[in-house]
Amino acid sequence: MYLDLFIIQNLIYDYLILNGVAILTEERMKLSRLSLGLLSSLVLSAMLFMIDFTALAGGVPIVVLLIVFSKGNLKGFITKTLYFYCLSFILSGSIYTISHFIKFDLTIVPYICVLMVLSFVVTLIYILKVRWLNSQQLIDQFIYEVRIFCGSTELKGSGFVDTGNHLTDEKTALPIMMVPKEMLCLGEIEEFLNRQSISSWSTGYSVINDDQQRLLVFKPTLLLINDKVIQNVLIGVVENQFYEYDFLLQPSIVRSI
Repeated sequence: MYLDLFIIQNLIYDYLILNGVAILTEERMKLSRLSLGLLSSLVLSAMLFMIDFTALAGGVPIVVLLIVFSKGNLKGFITKTLYFYCLSFILSGSIYTISHFIKFDLTIVPYICVLMVLSFVVTLIYILKVRWLNSQQLIDQFIYEVRIFCGSTELKGSGFVDTGNHLTDEKTALPIMMVPKEMLCLGEIEEFLNRQSISSWSTGYSVINDDQQRLLVFKPTLLLINDKVIQNVLIGVVENQFYEYDFLLQPSIVRSI
């Protein structure tokens, strides 16, 4: 077998199986961890093949699963491992069965083509499944402890989740949480942000009467919600303070907590 075909076949095969495991266990995969897992599988498989230790190849999926998926309990990891092996058998058997019934000589190139088609289908299923999970995800609580760092300035308070608020920045498409201006500074907000070396800009939004308004937004130095670091969130500065809580949170911000 040519080395390039060996590499392509193994990468696509492992990619299919890992996507299948993610779909069945309703897990989300990060692209960086997926890429590292596929590369690790390829290197380990090639090493075991070259030094004639192919009997140990069955342990490669365990290493790959530890790399690709976030740490969880032992039961969850065992479930992922069993899914990986079962999907491997099903995938290999299905391709062989199809080739047998249609009298198709399944050489390496057609085999890789079949795997590529399956990769497209499985990727589409994975994307749709993740979107469905996001739409079904419920908010477990409505009040969160929030800490915002703007340079050397730290804000602490309670954040309320407004399920009807889906405000996003028109420039970056990031979700926006609302912070009263008085909690940041008593003077001009632009001057305060400049002193903290934080850039800001304005984004458009609509109010109840459909009038277009502009909202000043910026990215905080650090944002903690319930002591968990939250990234890719913008701060929107409003003039009025809120009652019974300090900040107004967008639902998508807290769904991963």
